[in-house]
Amino acid sequence: CIEPQVAEMFPSLGGDENGGGGLPITLDDEVAPLPEYVYRNNRAKDATAQCTLVALSYKDFGYKMLPSWIGPFQKELCGAADSRRKDRVEVIKLSIQEGTVLRLLKSVIKTGFKKEIPDHDHERTLLYFGNDQKFKDSLRVHNTLTGYVFLLDGIGRVRWAGSGKATDHELRTLIEAAKELTPVSSSADTAGAGGDFGRRGKGSRGGLSAQRQHRRRQ
Repeated sequence: CIEPQVAEMFPSLGGDENGGGGLPITLDDEVAPLPEYVYRNNRAKDATAQCTLVALSYKDFGYKMLPSWIGPFQKELCGAADSRRKDRVEVIKLSIQEGTVLRLLKSVIKTGFKKEIPDHDHERTLLYFGNDQKFKDSLRVHNTLTGYVFLLDGIGRVRWAGSGKATDHELRTLIEAAKELTPVSSSADTAGAGGDFGRRGKGSRGGLSAQRQHRRRQ
């Protein structure tokens, strides 16, 4: 993992301060400001109470790469395989639609996503219609043809990053990083931790340069 003292916060997306374009929304039309939406259930703001995998894409080609990360991640951490962490780990998909034409087709695109994605994942699927160059520069996601994943700790700091189609080695390091961010001995497993999560319970991209290494595959 990227060490907490040098990890950067996941950047904001959209809004007046970033050139307009509104804010991300869920498939249920809930406004989802970033990075706050990621730790919305962590009322205690405990960095070890949860972790979130943000899966980002701009185009369909990149969107189709994301299951190579999400499937194994969820199988290992969000199901019966790790019952101690399954309520402390979340996956959020973020689809960015750039350009005036796509903005005009907002309702059509949103309807398409709603048909494809199960109802219980609507709140975990975010759409953003607009061009936010500052966001791109911050995460170095200039190649809009690929998919990206960012592992965030309980307060929204980027602790691991990857791009493209996942390799077995990358999946192992990603899952290890997620486990490191949600230690089972943490106070987050007790009722006193606060927040919903707290109450319920290529090559490696770790290290100080992890937030930049995904550029190699662009």
